[in-house]
Amino acid sequence: MLCLSIRNITQGGLLICLSVLLQLLPAAFGEIFIIATILSAVPIYILSRSNPKAGFTAYIITGVLIYTFNSHEGMFFLFTNGLVGFSIGAFSYITKSKIIISILSGVILTFSLAIVNFLIGIPVLGVNFPGSILIQIPVLMAFSIVYCFMYSLFADFTYNYLNRRYPFR
Repeated sequence: MLCLSIRNITQGGLLICLSVLLQLLPAAFGEIFIIATILSAVPIYILSRSNPKAGFTAYIITGVLIYTFNSHEGMFFLFTNGLVGFSIGAFSYITKSKIIISILSGVILTFSLAIVNFLIGIPVLGVNFPGSILIQIPVLMAFSIVYCFMYSLFADFTYNYLNRRYPFR
């Protein structure tokens, strides 16, 4: 049975709010804050690393909240930043191997980016990739694995830093 204390509920609510705010900064204050959207995955990572079920719930709630304010940012969060935060956090809960975490999260991100790029028709990374799909998918995969590896290092550092000062459990 999952024990929900007031502390856990409060942490979850605050981290969801932080994630929503970081993702909506460019929509509210202009594209100069676009880099802040990358940070919106960190609160989801923290929740997912502590408890994957809570992380998934926060990922969905955050995506819905963002989508109600701005559909473009909501879709972007659900298919990229939120998914990265959830997958890296959930796999960090299961294993400590950065390589395994990066590969599994990279595969999930590649699948998601392929849906956005090829099915929905929104160019990933702002450009259309040249060449056939047989070239585009491996390029997306390589990018996704490297990105997830770098992000896992950053998110893990942030988690450990905050957990030393304000324990999550």
